[in-house]
Amino acid sequence: MGPITLTEFFIAFSKCIPPSGWSKLAVANSAGPDSTCLLFLLAQLIVDKNRPSLPSSLVSLHVDHSLQAASSHMALQAAANAISLGIQHHTLRIPWGKAPFPPRPLPGTALENHAREARYHIIFNGMSQAGVPVVAFGHHADDQVETALMRLAKGSTEIGAAGMRRCRRWGMGSGNSEHALGWVGHRGMDRFIVRPLLDFPKALDRILATCDAHALNYVDDPTNFQPEVTLRNAVRHMLNAESSASVPQDILASLEQVRNVSSSLQSLAIDLNGTSIDLNGTSIDLNGTSIDLNGTRERLRHATAFLAARASQVDSQVTEHLQECTLPSPPATLLLSFSHLLAIQDPVVRFAMVLRIMRYISFHPWGSIRADGDRRRAGINRIARRLWSSVPEPALLKKFTAGGGVLWSPVLYHPEKQLKPVIGPLRHSQRPESAQFAWLASRIPPFFKNPQEGAGSASRLIIDVTKQFHLVDTKSENNTPEPVILEFLYDCRFLIRFNLSRMPKHVQAALHSEHHKPISIKIMPHTQYFWPKVVLQQGMGPDMVLAVLGDKGEVDMTNSPPWISMEWVRLLDAT
Repeated sequence: MGPITLTEFFIAFSKCIPPSGWSKLAVANSAGPDSTCLLFLLAQLIVDKNRPSLPSSLVSLHVDHSLQAASSHMALQAAANAISLGIQHHTLRIPWGKAPFPPRPLPGTALENHAREARYHIIFNGMSQAGVPVVAFGHHADDQVETALMRLAKGSTEIGAAGMRRCRRWGMGSGNSEHALGWVGHRGMDRFIVRPLLDFPKALDRILATCDAHALNYVDDPTNFQPEVTLRNAVRHMLNAESSASVPQDILASLEQVRNVSSSLQSLAIDLNGTSIDLNGTSIDLNGTSIDLNGTRERLRHATAFLAARASQVDSQVTEHLQECTLPSPPATLLLSFSHLLAIQDPVVRFAMVLRIMRYISFHPWGSIRADGDRRRAGINRIARRLWSSVPEPALLKKFTAGGGVLWSPVLYHPEKQLKPVIGPLRHSQRPESAQFAWLASRIPPFFKNPQEGAGSASRLIIDVTKQFHLVDTKSENNTPEPVILEFLYDCRFLIRFNLSRMPKHVQAALHSEHHKPISIKIMPHTQYFWPKVVLQQGMGPDMVLAVLGDKGEVDMTNSPPWISMEWVRLLDAT
């Protein structure tokens, strides 16, 4: 098939456009063949002024893990490749042992997991420093096959088996708290990861052929050829050698499961938009065009490609259904029309819809697996059975929760009277003429057991921000430039900003008062939906409410000039 042409790459790259469009683009440059090929193709693409909608410039980011002898050589090669293409380059070294990074992993530990978390964290920091909102990774079609097999072997659904997305939002991260490794908070909601090479295999005269054709220098990561390092490497070894002779015993059980999944995936028959694909044979017929499929790996590539297409189709259907099902509701909630829900018949679409809603409502970091209820099939299917019960009245009698920090409540919706909870059996004759059954998704009440532990504990809903206000005062006294804005992500749901230059004089006076110590400013919950309010507590004196979120999403600041804003930051999209 030969090297990847610029026209082919442009078509693939155009499938990755983030919602915000292109501006400056970073490339995760490991110096391996995949990222070297990607860097070269992107450099060639952006100088072509005849093509529309391209990034304005490129930045190369290399992460030096310092975990193997070849690290320094890889860092030097990555820099040399970028410089030879006229691309700005940064080498990012992981400061092992310096918070939030853990101590340097020792041989025999889960080295790859630690390295991956640290790598993503420092790439995000590098993007921030370079002012880049999007980063491109060199994952390719063979990586997609390995990802699909590993996910299926772990019990993933059809959605998970679709593998990596061409474009996904970074999200709030995987850390448990603001200072944990992997945590990026609200800043990750407008950053994106793109993977332009998912259409291209590494071999079969594609990525490697592109490097050879243009005399690109790259370094092969030696750990990629050691099946004992990770399960992914063991899967790669299995696909390449069709043998497990050199795979250690502690990985064999998982690898055998992957083999079984591989056989199942090859024999998968998919019907997508009327186009059939039978991967049990040696060819597929796609709208009358016959394509030969020689070998296991090629059949798996086509299977995962079709699963990815199916996942994209499901995403679009979920978006359409949500637009049809959603009724007006209080801030931080989602109200779903029961009659519209019943029109959704596809169980995969139902499953994906539950996941989308959980991610939107949850107090766990947006994009984390915890916000998806850990993707536990039992819990998500339980939710789906209740939402799509064929006999609504009995099913709509009780609130329930099944993961992700989401409470599902049966309500009656009336356009004028809004919401009324369903307390007991309700006959149709008792229902107001214009009312309809609906499900309300909202945040579950906080946990009161072990209040100092867990993301859902009550203590997490009270944030004392006094220290940050006093730090501003200290900087001002030392003639240090005073920050204008203080930002706090509240409950992973609301972004609260304080414009200190507009702080009312009576608040400043209260903060420095000697009569009502101790004095503190806290963000606290109010209403059954746990909206934020900002309170000035004055020792033995009365609390002063500085700002509160109202039922229309407005911020009431008790007649003060606007200096506090509250913004809902979670998204209902699929990116």
